[in-house]
Amino acid sequence: MDKRENQMELTAPVIFQEKLRYRLVWNHARRLNKRGEGLVEIEIQQGTRRRYLSTHTYLLPENWSNGWVVGTPDDNARNYALRRMMWEVEQVELEFLKHGQRVTLPLLLDSVKSNVNPAAKLRDFGLMMIEDGKRKELTKSNYRTLLNDIDRFRPNTYLTDIDYQWVMAYDRWLKSRSVAHNTRVGRLRMLRAIMNEAYRRDLVYQEPFKRIRIDQMEAHRGFLNMKQLRMLENMKLEGKEDRVRDLFLVGCYTGLRFSDIRTLRQDHIEGDWIHKTTIKTGTEVWIPYRQVFLGKLQSILQKYGDIGRLTRQTPPNSETNRILRPLLDKLGCSNDITFHSSRHTFATILGQMGVPAGTIQRLLGHTTEKTTMIYNESHRDGRREILKSLKNKFQKTTNNEKNHDR
Repeated sequence: MDKRENQMELTAPVIFQEKLRYRLVWNHARRLNKRGEGLVEIEIQQGTRRRYLSTHTYLLPENWSNGWVVGTPDDNARNYALRRMMWEVEQVELEFLKHGQRVTLPLLLDSVKSNVNPAAKLRDFGLMMIEDGKRKELTKSNYRTLLNDIDRFRPNTYLTDIDYQWVMAYDRWLKSRSVAHNTRVGRLRMLRAIMNEAYRRDLVYQEPFKRIRIDQMEAHRGFLNMKQLRMLENMKLEGKEDRVRDLFLVGCYTGLRFSDIRTLRQDHIEGDWIHKTTIKTGTEVWIPYRQVFLGKLQSILQKYGDIGRLTRQTPPNSETNRILRPLLDKLGCSNDITFHSSRHTFATILGQMGVPAGTIQRLLGHTTEKTTMIYNESHRDGRREILKSLKNKFQKTTNNEKNHDR
């Protein structure tokens, strides 16, 4: 093969297709809305065929001239936004070509509308993925939080932007904002799940997390002892601090997770019991709130009249921990204690009092799906077991405290 033939082989295109042409058009359907405005669309032409994508922008006739917005206070911003939309559609075509795939008008339109294409924005693809999947609402909410967080880090990130360097930069950014270790690990794991799905759909060339080791979650084992708990109960507080303290005490007295406390309502209280299906695991729990911790939850119920008056105004977890931290510092608590430690406080103090592990497990809802189904079928017997296990435990503690005070 001579030099000329070799050069021809290297420069030969991978695929051949009719060129796609793009332009902005106004009111091609000849139909104005009630305000006399026409729709601006992206016209895509391939050969003699044309298709149109809406920009969701409506303009009066006098505000459109030769493909440009004119005569409005924000001409520059609108023209930039419209051409950015058109550029993004062109990027979908180019990314398909990079993958060696022939692009037709139907393929292009379907890919743009569904956000399942190599040039999709990370946010659009991520939202599509979580809505299509069978994930619990709490998990979906966590994914949305991740995507909002990434928008703050680098707005308008595309799937193809995510590589090893991008992930490492995002991780450094999270650390610079003092994001808690487990929160940071959780966000990286969710991002990995999104990118793995994009890789399975052939929307990205490589797995950006293949060379990245994500740290293990740290177990939150911190808890308050009885002395610290009494000090917290007796603090004179007002406003948000008072409400957050009370929410934390609800966790200490019931063992409920943050997500279950913020959704706790008066109709979950049935006589002497709190009856709730947990959001995270879907497990049914029965908590004898008058029996555990000497029924101290009753004072909070009396304070608010309706528990919903407290829980409906629960701030986000991050804000709750921010408000709670100074209160915990006054108690001399370690830095690893967070709102979730209220659950560990509940379990640890019960364990120290000699409550059987099986009873604590039921109260916390730590069961497999099979165990949960059995529990649902015989929950009345389970409730009797719980009461039997708890009997006299707190009374003995009270008597010991009285003797010590003497």
